[in-house]
Amino acid sequence: MTETAEIPREALNMPSRLPKRRVVLAWDMHYSCNYRCPYCFYTEAGWTELAKKSTYKTAEEWVEVWTRMHEKYGRCQLRITAGEPFTYPRFVDVIEAVSKLHDIQITSNCSQSDAMRDFVERVSPEQVELDCTYHPLQGEFEPFVDNVKRLRGHGFTANVCFLAYPPQMKGMAELKERFKDSGVYMNMAIFWGRHKDAQYPQAYTADERAGIKAVIGSDISAETVGLDPIPINGKICGAGQRYAVVQADGRVYRCGQLGYEGMSIGSIFDPGFELHRAAKPCSVDFCRCKEFQSAWEDTDIKLLNEKGKVRA
Repeated sequence: MTETAEIPREALNMPSRLPKRRVVLAWDMHYSCNYRCPYCFYTEAGWTELAKKSTYKTAEEWVEVWTRMHEKYGRCQLRITAGEPFTYPRFVDVIEAVSKLHDIQITSNCSQSDAMRDFVERVSPEQVELDCTYHPLQGEFEPFVDNVKRLRGHGFTANVCFLAYPPQMKGMAELKERFKDSGVYMNMAIFWGRHKDAQYPQAYTADERAGIKAVIGSDISAETVGLDPIPINGKICGAGQRYAVVQADGRVYRCGQLGYEGMSIGSIFDPGFELHRAAKPCSVDFCRCKEFQSAWEDTDIKLLNEKGKVRA
């Protein structure tokens, strides 16, 4: 048994140090990525077309935008995702400046080593943490885990996420052990989308479901949420009130599934922009991206994560 195998999960999977904020905003900073993962929504939608929405601003311009939100809602949590954030021009400048106003969580494929070296020297781990997504169909293990360890070595909360996409599920148990031997816990994410003309997660076989749960080590937990979709249509949801998605052109939407033409609730660039003042009924069938973790009340979040149930 290796030394890291004896380290408890709590030490491998770093708890978030970011305090809970009244408002959480998912920020699609730009639609550009150096990877072309077949399971990515943006690959399916078309990066070239999506890139037309990207709005590139300086750190000073973004500070002006996010200062207005700070004045209205206090310190929020910004979750930067969509394309690869570290390929955004002068990304570290933006984060260094905006993190003085808001807490930030960054989802990254950890492929931009030079930018990450600059990042760890200039950004405070007290205001910023990272969700490191491993894509074995695109990147190599060693450079990825080296960057995760670099982040952790500089005091950043940096955890790893692996997607249970059918073509890359073989050997996922061994992969989890490999991360464990590196001192890192591998979180599992459930695939939502089409593969070989089948719709997932509904198309997972009984053996695949059992395999996923075995790797996770639990039948019901925050990691298994989404494996067996639970209808939530009509539930009162805080999406649009205390959670929202900011797309790369500045348009704001209640959540990712409602991010289509004609569904915007305003623009982040509008000085008069405001979120909804009250929660509203949900209009989708399933909460695909765990946005409920920010939009729902604490009791409902706990019920779904721990019991696999939902309260209407």
